[in-house]
Amino acid sequence: MAGIKEIAEKAGVSISTVSYALNNSDKITKETRARILKIADELHYTPNLAGRSLKKQKTKVVEMYVPDFGGYFYGHLLAGVAEVLKNNGYELIVASGGKQSRAFISQGLVDGAIILDPTFPNDLIKELAEEGNKLVLMDRKLELPLVSHVLLDNEKGAKEAVDALIETGTEVFAILTGPSTSYDGKKRLEAALAEFQLKDNQTVVVIPCDFTIEGGEKAAAKIAKMKSRDIGVFALNDEMAFGLYRGLKQYKLVPGRDVKVVGYDNDLLGQYLTPQLATVDYSKHQWGKKTAEVLLEMIENDVTRNEIVTTKLIRRDSLKI
Repeated sequence: MAGIKEIAEKAGVSISTVSYALNNSDKITKETRARILKIADELHYTPNLAGRSLKKQKTKVVEMYVPDFGGYFYGHLLAGVAEVLKNNGYELIVASGGKQSRAFISQGLVDGAIILDPTFPNDLIKELAEEGNKLVLMDRKLELPLVSHVLLDNEKGAKEAVDALIETGTEVFAILTGPSTSYDGKKRLEAALAEFQLKDNQTVVVIPCDFTIEGGEKAAAKIAKMKSRDIGVFALNDEMAFGLYRGLKQYKLVPGRDVKVVGYDNDLLGQYLTPQLATVDYSKHQWGKKTAEVLLEMIENDVTRNEIVTTKLIRRDSLKI
Protein backbone atom coordinates (compact mmCIF):
# COMPACT_ATOMS: atom_id res chain seq x y z
CA MET A 1 0.00 0.00 0.00
CA ALA A 2 1.46 3.34 -1.05
CA GLY A 3 1.92 6.39 1.13
CA ILE A 4 2.10 10.11 0.40
CA LYS A 5 5.86 9.93 -0.26
CA GLU A 6 5.44 7.32 -3.00
CA ILE A 7 2.65 9.34 -4.64
CA ALA A 8 4.84 12.44 -4.61
CA GLU A 9 7.75 10.59 -6.22
CA LYS A 10 5.60 9.19 -9.05
CA ALA A 11 3.86 12.54 -9.64
CA GLY A 12 7.11 14.47 -9.54
CA VAL A 13 5.80 16.91 -6.92
CA SER A 14 6.49 17.71 -3.28
CA ILE A 15 4.88 15.90 -0.37
CA SER A 16 3.04 19.10 0.58
CA THR A 17 1.50 19.29 -2.92
CA VAL A 18 0.19 15.73 -2.55
CA SER A 19 -1.20 16.64 0.87
CA TYR A 20 -3.02 19.64 -0.66
CA ALA A 21 -4.52 17.39 -3.34
CA LEU A 22 -5.69 14.73 -0.91
CA ASN A 23 -7.28 17.37 1.33
CA ASN A 24 -8.98 19.20 -1.57
CA SER A 25 -7.01 22.41 -0.93
CA ASP A 26 -7.33 25.39 -3.27
CA LYS A 27 -3.57 26.00 -3.03
CA ILE A 28 -3.05 23.90 -6.17
CA THR A 29 -4.80 23.85 -9.55
CA LYS A 30 -7.70 21.52 -10.37
CA GLU A 31 -5.57 19.85 -13.04
CA THR A 32 -2.76 19.10 -10.59
CA ARG A 33 -5.21 17.77 -8.03
CA ALA A 34 -6.87 15.49 -10.58
CA ARG A 35 -3.51 14.12 -11.75
CA ILE A 36 -2.36 13.39 -8.19
CA LEU A 37 -5.67 11.76 -7.20
CA LYS A 38 -5.45 9.54 -10.27
CA ILE A 39 -1.95 8.40 -9.27
CA ALA A 40 -3.11 7.85 -5.68
CA ASP A 41 -5.89 5.63 -6.97
CA GLU A 42 -3.50 3.68 -9.20
CA LEU A 43 -1.22 3.06 -6.22
CA HIS A 44 -4.17 1.99 -4.06
CA TYR A 45 -3.57 4.79 -1.54
CA THR A 46 -5.77 4.56 1.56
CA PRO A 47 -5.80 7.58 3.90
CA ASN A 48 -5.45 7.18 7.65
CA LEU A 49 -9.01 8.11 8.53
CA ALA A 50 -8.37 8.40 12.25
CA GLY A 51 -5.42 10.68 11.66
CA ARG A 52 -7.32 12.85 9.18
CA SER A 53 -10.26 13.19 11.55
CA LEU A 54 -8.05 14.15 14.43
CA LYS A 55 -6.18 16.71 12.35
CA LYS A 56 -9.39 18.44 11.26
CA GLN A 57 -10.91 18.49 14.74
CA LYS A 58 -7.65 19.27 16.60
CA THR A 59 -6.53 17.07 19.44
CA LYS A 60 -5.54 20.00 21.71
CA VAL A 61 -2.39 18.00 22.50
CA VAL A 62 1.23 19.00 21.82
CA GLU A 63 4.23 16.69 21.95
CA MET A 64 7.74 17.66 23.01
CA TYR A 65 10.81 15.58 22.19
CA VAL A 66 13.80 15.66 24.56
CA PRO A 67 16.83 13.35 24.99
CA ASP A 68 16.06 12.83 28.71
CA PHE A 69 13.92 14.23 31.52
CA GLY A 70 16.37 14.71 34.35
CA GLY A 71 17.95 17.69 36.03
CA TYR A 72 17.40 21.35 36.68
CA PHE A 73 17.49 22.31 33.00
CA TYR A 74 14.60 20.19 31.72
CA GLY A 75 12.40 20.75 34.76
CA HIS A 76 12.29 24.52 34.27
CA LEU A 77 12.03 24.28 30.50
CA LEU A 78 9.10 21.86 30.54
CA ALA A 79 7.34 23.92 33.20
CA GLY A 80 7.43 26.96 30.89
CA VAL A 81 6.02 24.99 27.95
CA ALA A 82 3.29 23.38 30.04
CA GLU A 83 2.21 26.68 31.59
CA VAL A 84 1.46 28.32 28.24
CA LEU A 85 -0.25 25.24 26.83
CA LYS A 86 -2.46 24.79 29.90
CA ASN A 87 -3.51 28.44 29.83
CA ASN A 88 -4.63 27.94 26.22
CA GLY A 89 -6.50 24.69 26.72
CA TYR A 90 -3.80 22.35 25.41
CA GLU A 91 -2.11 19.38 27.03
CA LEU A 92 1.56 18.37 26.81
CA ILE A 93 3.05 14.93 26.35
CA VAL A 94 6.83 14.48 26.51
CA ALA A 95 8.70 11.80 24.60
CA SER A 96 12.25 10.52 24.71
CA GLY A 97 12.50 7.72 22.21
CA GLY A 98 12.41 6.77 18.57
CA LYS A 99 10.08 5.89 15.73
CA GLN A 100 6.96 5.03 17.71
CA SER A 101 6.61 8.36 19.48
CA ARG A 102 7.59 10.27 16.33
CA ALA A 103 4.68 8.62 14.52
CA PHE A 104 2.29 10.59 16.74
CA ILE A 105 2.95 13.59 14.50
CA SER A 106 2.40 11.96 11.13
CA GLN A 107 -0.70 10.11 12.37
CA GLY A 108 -2.33 13.36 13.54
CA LEU A 109 -2.40 12.34 17.21
CA VAL A 110 -0.96 15.74 18.19
CA ASP A 111 -1.55 19.23 16.79
CA GLY A 112 2.12 20.10 16.75
CA ALA A 113 5.52 19.28 18.20
CA ILE A 114 8.49 20.91 19.88
CA ILE A 115 11.84 19.29 19.10
CA LEU A 116 14.78 19.49 21.51
CA ASP A 117 16.33 16.15 20.66
CA PRO A 118 19.48 15.84 18.52
CA THR A 119 18.56 12.26 17.55
CA PHE A 120 15.46 13.46 15.71
CA PRO A 121 16.50 13.21 12.00
CA ASN A 122 16.61 16.34 9.85
CA ASP A 123 15.12 14.56 6.87
CA LEU A 124 12.13 13.45 8.94
CA ILE A 125 11.61 17.03 10.16
CA LYS A 126 11.57 18.20 6.54
CA GLU A 127 9.14 15.47 5.51
CA LEU A 128 6.77 16.14 8.42
CA ALA A 129 6.82 19.89 7.77
CA GLU A 130 6.03 19.40 4.09
CA GLU A 131 3.05 17.26 5.08
CA GLY A 132 1.66 20.28 6.94
CA ASN A 133 2.65 19.40 10.50
CA LYS A 134 3.46 22.26 12.87
CA LEU A 135 7.01 22.01 14.25
CA VAL A 136 9.19 24.26 16.39
CA LEU A 137 12.92 23.53 16.74
CA MET A 138 14.94 24.43 19.85
CA ASP A 139 18.13 22.49 19.10
CA ARG A 140 19.15 23.31 15.52
CA LYS A 141 18.74 25.78 12.65
CA LEU A 142 17.29 24.40 9.42
CA GLU A 143 16.56 26.45 6.32
CA LEU A 144 12.96 25.28 6.07
CA PRO A 145 10.27 27.94 5.58
CA LEU A 146 7.54 25.74 7.10
CA VAL A 147 9.39 25.27 10.41
CA SER A 148 9.76 27.75 13.30
CA HIS A 149 12.85 28.11 15.51
CA VAL A 150 13.28 29.36 19.08
CA LEU A 151 17.00 29.33 19.80
CA LEU A 152 19.42 30.65 22.41
CA ASP A 153 21.73 33.55 21.63
CA ASN A 154 24.74 31.30 22.14
CA GLU A 155 27.07 33.68 20.33
CA LYS A 156 26.39 36.60 22.69
CA GLY A 157 26.80 34.46 25.78
CA ALA A 158 30.07 32.91 24.60
CA LYS A 159 31.51 36.29 23.61
CA GLU A 160 30.76 37.78 27.04
CA ALA A 161 32.27 34.75 28.79
CA VAL A 162 35.51 34.98 26.78
CA ASP A 163 35.78 38.74 27.28
CA ALA A 164 35.36 38.30 31.04
CA LEU A 165 38.16 35.73 31.16
CA ILE A 166 40.46 37.96 29.10
CA GLU A 167 39.79 40.89 31.45
CA THR A 168 41.34 38.93 34.32
CA GLY A 169 44.73 39.27 32.62
CA THR A 170 45.06 35.54 32.05
CA GLU A 171 46.93 34.59 28.87
CA VAL A 172 46.41 30.81 28.78
CA PHE A 173 42.91 29.49 28.19
CA ALA A 174 40.98 26.24 27.86
CA ILE A 175 37.50 25.52 26.51
CA LEU A 176 35.57 22.47 27.70
CA THR A 177 33.32 21.48 24.80
CA GLY A 178 29.99 19.70 24.63
CA PRO A 179 29.12 16.54 22.66
CA SER A 180 29.44 16.76 18.88
CA THR A 181 25.67 16.33 18.50
CA SER A 182 24.87 19.48 20.48
CA TYR A 183 23.88 22.50 18.35
CA ASP A 184 24.22 24.86 21.33
CA GLY A 185 27.63 23.44 22.21
CA LYS A 186 28.92 23.87 18.65
CA LYS A 187 27.67 27.45 18.43
CA ARG A 188 29.24 28.37 21.77
CA LEU A 189 32.55 26.84 20.75
CA GLU A 190 32.58 28.61 17.37
CA ALA A 191 31.77 31.96 18.97
CA ALA A 192 34.35 31.53 21.73
CA LEU A 193 37.16 30.64 19.32
CA ALA A 194 36.23 33.57 17.08
CA GLU A 195 36.35 35.95 20.03
CA PHE A 196 39.72 34.65 21.21
CA GLN A 197 41.08 35.08 17.68
CA LEU A 198 39.68 38.60 17.51
CA LYS A 199 41.39 39.51 20.79
CA ASP A 200 44.67 37.96 19.55
CA ASN A 201 45.35 35.95 22.71
CA GLN A 202 48.25 33.55 22.90
CA THR A 203 47.14 30.06 23.87
CA VAL A 204 43.70 28.43 23.68
CA VAL A 205 43.40 24.69 24.31
CA VAL A 206 40.17 22.96 23.30
CA ILE A 207 39.39 19.99 25.55
CA PRO A 208 36.71 17.65 24.12
CA CYS A 209 34.08 16.96 26.75
CA ASP A 210 30.45 15.88 27.07
CA PHE A 211 28.40 18.32 29.18
CA THR A 212 28.64 16.04 32.26
CA ILE A 213 30.10 16.47 35.75
CA GLU A 214 32.30 13.43 35.15
CA GLY A 215 33.60 14.96 31.93
CA GLY A 216 34.56 18.16 33.74
CA GLU A 217 36.36 16.21 36.43
CA LYS A 218 38.41 14.37 33.80
CA ALA A 219 39.24 17.68 32.11
CA ALA A 220 40.83 18.88 35.35
CA ALA A 221 43.70 16.44 34.81
CA LYS A 222 44.46 17.97 31.41
CA ILE A 223 44.29 21.50 32.80
CA ALA A 224 46.65 20.54 35.64
CA LYS A 225 49.21 19.42 33.03
CA MET A 226 49.24 22.86 31.42
CA LYS A 227 52.40 24.72 32.38
CA SER A 228 50.72 27.92 33.58
CA ARG A 229 49.27 28.30 37.06
CA ASP A 230 47.05 31.15 35.87
CA ILE A 231 44.53 29.62 33.48
CA GLY A 232 41.15 30.79 32.22
CA VAL A 233 38.54 28.08 31.55
CA PHE A 234 35.27 28.46 29.66
CA ALA A 235 33.09 25.42 30.36
CA LEU A 236 30.31 25.36 27.78
CA ASN A 237 27.82 24.27 30.43
CA ASP A 238 27.72 24.48 34.23
CA GLU A 239 27.76 20.74 34.89
CA MET A 240 31.26 20.46 33.43
CA ALA A 241 32.32 23.41 35.60
CA PHE A 242 31.02 21.58 38.69
CA GLY A 243 33.11 18.55 37.77
CA LEU A 244 36.11 20.78 37.08
CA TYR A 245 35.90 22.24 40.60
CA ARG A 246 35.93 18.75 42.09
CA GLY A 247 38.77 17.59 39.86
CA LEU A 248 41.01 20.60 40.53
CA LYS A 249 41.09 19.79 44.25
CA GLN A 250 43.15 16.67 43.48
CA TYR A 251 45.87 18.92 42.03
CA LYS A 252 45.65 21.57 44.74
CA LEU A 253 44.43 24.13 42.19
CA VAL A 254 41.93 26.68 43.47
CA PRO A 255 39.14 28.06 41.22
CA GLY A 256 39.19 31.84 41.17
CA ARG A 257 42.86 31.92 42.16
CA ASP A 258 44.81 29.47 39.99
CA VAL A 259 42.05 28.82 37.48
CA LYS A 260 39.46 31.41 36.45
CA VAL A 261 36.20 29.68 35.45
CA VAL A 262 33.05 30.66 33.56
CA GLY A 263 30.19 28.24 32.95
CA TYR A 264 26.99 28.39 30.93
CA ASP A 265 23.33 27.83 31.97
CA ASN A 266 23.23 29.39 35.47
CA ASP A 267 22.39 26.15 37.19
CA LEU A 268 21.20 26.86 40.74
CA LEU A 269 24.06 24.85 42.28
CA GLY A 270 26.63 27.34 40.97
CA GLN A 271 25.65 29.86 43.66
CA TYR A 272 26.58 27.39 46.40
CA LEU A 273 30.06 26.50 45.19
CA THR A 274 33.16 28.05 46.73
CA PRO A 275 33.93 30.34 45.04
CA GLN A 276 30.55 31.01 43.41
CA LEU A 277 30.58 30.14 39.71
CA ALA A 278 30.47 32.90 37.09
CA THR A 279 28.12 31.80 34.32
CA VAL A 280 26.04 32.78 31.32
CA ASP A 281 22.40 33.09 32.30
CA TYR A 282 19.11 32.78 30.43
CA SER A 283 15.64 31.86 31.62
CA LYS A 284 14.81 28.22 30.88
CA HIS A 285 11.23 28.91 31.94
CA GLN A 286 10.89 31.82 29.52
CA TRP A 287 12.55 29.81 26.75
CA GLY A 288 9.90 27.13 27.23
CA LYS A 289 7.08 29.68 27.35
CA LYS A 290 8.21 31.47 24.21
CA THR A 291 8.54 28.18 22.33
CA ALA A 292 5.01 27.14 23.27
CA GLU A 293 3.67 30.53 22.20
CA VAL A 294 5.32 30.22 18.78
CA LEU A 295 3.90 26.72 18.30
CA LEU A 296 0.36 27.79 19.25
CA GLU A 297 0.57 30.63 16.73
CA MET A 298 1.51 28.07 14.07
CA ILE A 299 -1.36 25.78 15.03
CA GLU A 300 -4.06 28.43 15.33
CA ASN A 301 -2.99 31.02 12.74
CA ASP A 302 -0.69 29.05 10.40
CA VAL A 303 2.14 31.54 11.02
CA THR A 304 5.83 30.56 11.22
CA ARG A 305 8.39 32.76 12.94
CA ASN A 306 11.81 32.57 14.54
CA GLU A 307 12.77 33.87 17.98
CA ILE A 308 16.05 34.35 19.85
CA VAL A 309 16.29 33.95 23.64
CA THR A 310 18.74 36.46 25.09
CA THR A 311 21.59 35.65 27.47
CA LYS A 312 23.67 37.63 29.97
CA LEU A 313 26.87 37.05 31.92
CA ILE A 314 26.66 36.77 35.70
CA ARG A 315 30.00 37.71 37.27
CA ARG A 316 30.91 35.82 40.43
CA ASP A 317 34.03 35.00 42.41
CA SER A 318 35.35 32.28 40.07
CA LEU A 319 36.48 35.27 37.95
CA LYS A 320 38.21 36.94 40.89
CA ILE A 321 41.28 38.84 39.77
